[in-house]
Formats: sequence, structure tokens, C-alpha cells
Amino acid sequence: MIALGRLLLASLVLITIWADRSQPEVYAREGYPLLAAYVVLALVLAAIAWRSWWFDAHLAGPAHAVDIAMFTFVVFVTQGSTSPYFIFCIFVLLSAAIRWSWRVTALTAVLLTLLYVLVGWLAAPKGAFAVNQYVIRTGYLVILSLILIWFGVNQWRARLGGSAEELFFEQAPGSMPLEASLSAAMAAARAAQGHLVWTRRPRTSWTVLDRQDGEINQSELEPADVASPSPRPFLYDLARDRVLMRDRNDNIRSFDPHDLVRDRTAQALGLTEGLAIPIHSDRGQGQIFLEGVRGLSTDHLELGAEIASAVASRIQRQALVKVAEENAEARSRLTIARDLHDSVVQFLAGAAFRLEAMKRSEASGRNLTPELDELKELMLQEQTELRSFITLLRSGSQIELVELARDLQALAGRLSRQWNVQCSFSLEERDIMVPARLHLDAQQLVREAVANAVRHAGAKNVSIRLAGEQDEVTLDFINDGASYSKGPDGGRMPRSIKERVEAAGGDVEISRGMGVTKISVSLPLAGKAA
Repeated sequence: MIALGRLLLASLVLITIWADRSQPEVYAREGYPLLAAYVVLALVLAAIAWRSWWFDAHLAGPAHAVDIAMFTFVVFVTQGSTSPYFIFCIFVLLSAAIRWSWRVTALTAVLLTLLYVLVGWLAAPKGAFAVNQYVIRTGYLVILSLILIWFGVNQWRARLGGSAEELFFEQAPGSMPLEASLSAAMAAARAAQGHLVWTRRPRTSWTVLDRQDGEINQSELEPADVASPSPRPFLYDLARDRVLMRDRNDNIRSFDPHDLVRDRTAQALGLTEGLAIPIHSDRGQGQIFLEGVRGLSTDHLELGAEIASAVASRIQRQALVKVAEENAEARSRLTIARDLHDSVVQFLAGAAFRLEAMKRSEASGRNLTPELDELKELMLQEQTELRSFITLLRSGSQIELVELARDLQALAGRLSRQWNVQCSFSLEERDIMVPARLHLDAQQLVREAVANAVRHAGAKNVSIRLAGEQDEVTLDFINDGASYSKGPDGGRMPRSIKERVEAAGGDVEISRGMGVTKISVSLPLAGKAA
């Protein structure tokens, strides 16, 4: 765009001066050939910019100097400080702001201002210096310079591409991050071929992904064959030993290609000319090589920085998702284990408790058939209960508090027979709905509380109270057994009850007095329990 703008501007200046017979006012004989030569030079520079990013970058400095010189000459030969071609300075400043850092833009602005002052003073006839127009145009130049210097300081706001997410909006959620990153980078740069060299931390070997004609092949390279990824994207032409990369001040400079790309890497990947994009993340590091990029130019260095940020973000996000999935899987395993402990395991423990009592009764000659039939009935009821749990969790529905109370009361009756203990149940009736997860938690808490009271405290009576509020459900368990012994953490709260309540986002308290133990549980109707 700079080369095309120079060509159009040079042609426009030549045509308008030729059409206006009063211009140039001075050096007319030298002016036309010089302007014509500038048009030819602009045409050559435009052709170079389209064909070679290397020469375009290396000729940028000399071309910029020529532009400044032509601005000075055109202003000088066309009325000095009142020249209609003062607008030429905007092109020169924009070229510096787009191509280089803010420091070069500031230097260009200072030089243009000084030259404009000098040319205006030299070109004006004695006593005819237009002070008013001169001051106004100098003010224009200073203001424009400050705006473009600010643009250069904040040029990261105007980078190409957009947000990192936009580069991956077409990628499938389940696709592999490295393969998806390579495909997205090729699509963003319109590259015909792509290679991704990647190693995880700590570094062992380098994985190579090659994508061509829609197919991806994988291979490996030894650590000694691959150089560490560069700090910034760079353009390379290995056949001519050319590399261009921005330095810390964002100025484009040439570097030794052998410091950035090892010969074995180039041979293995078949690298010739393209764009290299370094990728750095907590999971590893690597580099993308894009070849067959149409219209390859120094503009692609900014695009490469956007792609690098996008790829690193995707890899990092994929790693976080994987960790979250592993944590969710671990929580699911813990929940299933706790549910099995509080239902199946406790029921089997109660069944063993009953069978041991039957064994003692057998010695006295009692008829065990009624008790065995009762135990069989309890097993069938337990099977039905487990099935209802699974159905309820799958549906994710809600039930009324009264229905929960009815289920808990039936469960208390079965636990009375299972553990040979007196279980009583009471309800403070309220018209509220209870989530399915809380329904399961409540039943498992009742099982665990009764089992702990009998097995660890030797209780003969357990009282269960259920109450509901607008935002929570409370369960009180009162038993007449001995005090619970201290656990490994120094507390007396049964661990399984504490873990389940905390997982549901609720609170639990234990108290002892007047020969009874009371465990109070509150479960929220929203949040984790829901």
C-alpha cells in the first residue's frame, strides 16, 4: 500500500504541475525531469514490493529518504510555505508510522517540520513571507505528527486479524489442538503448506505435523535437529539465506537464518520460503512454518503475531479444559463411591448385622424363615430404591417436600428392621420443591446417620426430623447412643456425612448433651445441591 500510494501520489503531482503552467515557479527546467524520474522510481519500487519482501524491506529506508527529499523539493518549487502540495507530508508520515516504530515516526516528523520551515523561508520573496499560512500549516504538521506518533506507540491496538477466538471459530470442539492450530494458521495466512514443530515440557523429542492437500502426517525430530523457537515471527528465504524479523523496538531487521532454522529441520520439512511463527505456552513450545503464502510481505509479521497468540491461547485453553474434565471425573468417582458406601455398603453391613443375629438365634432352635423372608423383602426394596435413584438422577426433575418426607419415612421403617433399631420420623410441612440431587443426598444421609448411630454409638433409638424453608432443607438426627469417638482430624463428625454435606454446599453441626447426640444438617435448594 505504501508503494502503491507513492506511485499514485507521484503521478498526481507530475500531472497537476504539468497542467498548471504557472508551476513550478522556480527550477522549471530541472523540475519536470526530476518529477518524471520520481514517478519511474515509484513504479519500480511498487513492482519490487509485489515481487520481493526482502528487497522491499531493505529499500524502505532509502525510499523514505527519497520521499522526504521530494517533499522538500516540491514544496520549494511550488510557492514554498503556501504550496498546494503540502499534503505530501501526510504520505511521508503515514509511511513511517505504518512501516517502523514511533521513534522513526517522531524523527521523520521533526525532520519534515524543520525542512518545511527552512524551505518556506528560502522560497518566500523578501517581504512576501505568508506568516499566517505558514503558522497554520506548521500547526497542521505538528498536530498530525503527534497523532501518528501516538498511533505508533499504541500500534498493538491496530494489529491485523482480530481476537484469538476468531481464528478458531470454525474448528470442531473435539479436534486436536495442534492439528486445529495448524489448520487455522494456514487458513488465516492463506498458505498452501504448513508444518508445526512442537515439544512438550520438559523437552524430550519434537513432534512434526505436516499438512498438505488437506491431509496431516506426523513424524518426529531429535532435539539436536531443532533450534529453539524465535522470540517473534519472521519471514525466511532459506535458498538466499534471508530472514527478516522485528527487533525489540518493532523495527524490521535481517538476521542469520542458521540461528533460527537448523539445516536438518529445513531438510526434513522441505522449507524454502515462507512465514515462521513461534508458539510459547505453559504446556510446551514450538514453531509453525507456513509456505506458499500468497502476497507474502512484511505485513505478515503482524499477522504471525496474532496467530501465535491465538494458537497459544487455544493450547492453553485445551489444557485447562482437560484438567477440568479430569477434576470432574475425579469428583464423579468420589460421588459414586460415596453413594455406594452410603447405600449398598451400608445395606450389606446391616444385612450382615441381621444375619449374625439370626446365627445366634439358630442355636436356640428358633424358626428363621420369617426373618429370612423379611431380609429378602428388604433386599428387593433396596433394589427398587436404587433403580428409583438412577431414574430420578437421569430425569433431573424436582419433587415436593411432602414426597421426599414420604420416601424418608419409608426408608426409616426399613432401616429400623435392617438395624434392629427404633427409628422415628417427623416433618414440618411446607409447600416447596426439592431438586433430585438433594433428594438423593437426603436419603443417603439418613442411611449413614442411622448406620453410624447403631454401629459406632450403639444407639437403640434414632429420631429423624425434616423441615423446609424457602432456600434450604434441614435434617436433624438425634440418637441415644454413646458419644462418637474422635476421628483422624480430631473431630467427632462422621466423615461420610461431612463430605456429602460439603459437596452439596450445605452446613453440618454436631452437639452432645443430656445423653443424646444431635447432628443438624442444612442443604441449600440452589447452587451445588440443585
